[in-house]
Amino acid sequence: MNPFAAALILVSTLFHAGWNLLARRRRAEALFFYRLLLIVVVIGLVPAALSEWYVRSLPPTVWLYVLGSGVFCGFYFLFLAKGYAASDFTVVYPVARALPVLLVGLGDVLRGRYPTTMGWAGMLLVALGCLLAPQRSFRDLSPRRYLNRATVWILLTAFSTVGYTMLDKMASEIVTQGPGTAARYGYAFYLFTFLFYALFLRVAQRLGAVEDAAPSHAQDIGWRLPVLGGLFNFGAYWLVLWAYQLTERASYVVAFRQFSIVIGVVLAFILYREEGRWVRITATILITAGLVLIGLRGH
Repeated sequence: MNPFAAALILVSTLFHAGWNLLARRRRAEALFFYRLLLIVVVIGLVPAALSEWYVRSLPPTVWLYVLGSGVFCGFYFLFLAKGYAASDFTVVYPVARALPVLLVGLGDVLRGRYPTTMGWAGMLLVALGCLLAPQRSFRDLSPRRYLNRATVWILLTAFSTVGYTMLDKMASEIVTQGPGTAARYGYAFYLFTFLFYALFLRVAQRLGAVEDAAPSHAQDIGWRLPVLGGLFNFGAYWLVLWAYQLTERASYVVAFRQFSIVIGVVLAFILYREEGRWVRITATILITAGLVLIGLRGH
């Protein structure tokens, strides 16, 4: 795998784990995501519009990709909010990240971009590490940790991730290469994501699937944390979009993004005192070993 692309993704995982932990801090996840996306859209509007007007780095075909990607990511935020509301961070986050690793690998196969044998081995280790992370101990390994009221939302989150990942990777192959283009595409991605998320959230609230945030929750969240979360979120995905331009296989990028689980699990222990230290340390070792395999032999 391209070493520079791997470095970009590893840096992005710091931001990615950070905004997910911020989302769990106040427990009104749906409102937090709404404000996070709104902030990105408002702050980035003028610079993104002006730069694209002068550079024209996004061809017309790309707008179809980014539109579809925004639909998938709008669902992603809605389902992730439901998952976080139903279960622990250290259950929802790792499992929702595990499934896309192998599913995007199948997507690469369908596109004729076959991962190497060692690449598959690395992705399998990463996925196993992700699936092991929700367990509390080796003595009490149980499928019930995966089969709970959050399971449906976790699965839907994972499939949404696969959708926007594949579309964004295909878009990265037809745009003008470079970090500036990645940033402009990223803004369009967040704009459509916000519009569709706002629509999906309103429909879900009307149907009673998502509760309106209580005034106390809205005041508790405020705007400072969503601003920080928005900067983290955009920064993380901007680096990922740039990395897509430098790599042939989306599955390797997705696998490397799971290093955020290592960071997230460690921070969750520190901040939230959640249980299962040793089993989750083993999970982080598996993930790290898988990334080493991909980095060294996933050509």
